[in-house]
Amino acid sequence: MTSQKVQEENRTIKFAVEVPADEFKKFLQAAHRKLAKHFQVPGFRKGKVPYPIVVNHYGESVLYDDALEEALPIVYEDLLAQHEIEPYSDPRFNIREIGGNVGLKLDISVALKPVIELGEYEGLEAYRPPIEIEDEEIDKEIEAARTRVARLVPIGDRAIQEGDHVTIDYKGLKDDVPFDGGTAEGHKLEIGSGSFIPGFEEGLVGRKVGDTLDLPLTFPEEYHAEDLAGEDVVFSVTIHEALEREIPELNDDFVRDVSEKSDTVEEYREEIREQLEKKKADEADRVYDDGIIGAIVQSSKVELSDLMVDDEVESRIEQQQKQFSMYGINFMDFLRYSGQTIEDYKNSQSASVRRMLEGSWVLNAVREREQERIEVTDEEFEESVREAAESAGITEELFEEQYLKTDYDRDRFRHELEMKKLLSWLREISVATDVEPEPDEEPEDAEELAEEEEGNDLA
Repeated sequence: MTSQKVQEENRTIKFAVEVPADEFKKFLQAAHRKLAKHFQVPGFRKGKVPYPIVVNHYGESVLYDDALEEALPIVYEDLLAQHEIEPYSDPRFNIREIGGNVGLKLDISVALKPVIELGEYEGLEAYRPPIEIEDEEIDKEIEAARTRVARLVPIGDRAIQEGDHVTIDYKGLKDDVPFDGGTAEGHKLEIGSGSFIPGFEEGLVGRKVGDTLDLPLTFPEEYHAEDLAGEDVVFSVTIHEALEREIPELNDDFVRDVSEKSDTVEEYREEIREQLEKKKADEADRVYDDGIIGAIVQSSKVELSDLMVDDEVESRIEQQQKQFSMYGINFMDFLRYSGQTIEDYKNSQSASVRRMLEGSWVLNAVREREQERIEVTDEEFEESVREAAESAGITEELFEEQYLKTDYDRDRFRHELEMKKLLSWLREISVATDVEPEPDEEPEDAEELAEEEEGNDLA
């Protein structure tokens, strides 16, 4: 194999690689052996067709995919070794020529480590939201607490209304024939939850326990089951039970039931105020951190490969696909329903991903320069372990057994503590302002940057 660098630009390096015909033929022959059981040629037993016969009968191209699957990892590793390169992205392969007679000719591109020219990071200005707690917010939190401990009780003789919880049997018919997924018994449903197609839950409002009714409905045009999309159906429904939420009265008895600190309503309101202040202070710090990191990026010079951005975008797509699949939804279908293509989604993510990566690498540069200042002592480490164990509701021994059982785990935990110290120090040396930035200028979340930076550091 021969290779030579043909381009290096914006921290992306490109090589022209050639694998001689005699070397590449070995990969073709390996592919032939792997696929042998699939080849059938008259006059030969299945799985025993010789390589030349397979090539003549099926064409050599039938082996290319499997040959490349064998060849590309080896070629790539040889390339890295020859040129002593540490990659910071997945490789991109562009096949120029392939065949038993010409060998394999391709281009391989990969990202190099970003280059950071660190600018100013002391005394920078950044926006920090004011912390204001309105009485209405406290009222809302208290109402949420009352709702959480509410009981479900029978509605009595009144008609069903939105917010009630019903138990029903239903059977869906399309052209008088039951359809898949359209039948259930003892199904529990909250009216107004939007769990069913439009018109179903609304059709139960005003009805009473014991009623049996037919609901003629139409499935949405963009329903996920294509055989039902836009179709007229009839649901036969029987209502067995209806319950309503009984919300407790706001008094001292309620307070003692839901709070470990307060005994009276006034004490409880003050407890809620303190909780909201802490929550808003944490949120304000996150916004402040984001602004500080964004300001450091603005004062610095960052050279970062587009391939790193592309890799992160692809990673986000994979995460979205997994999350959507947990709810039985295909992410590509979601994009189509929302009027987007996968390219639209990638383009919409690229700018934010680039800002996140730039912030992450700049944060890493500050961390390296200020390592002595943010070094975590053994005492701080052990105290943090105690606090983490207490927060998780387990003993220190169990916490270490579950989360700090390897040197890598302990290094990762220490790294997280260093990042907290770094962000805390940057807060102290920066200047908070009440001037809110334009929406398109807001940097990425600082915690996400810190996590991304950890991956950079370990690389």
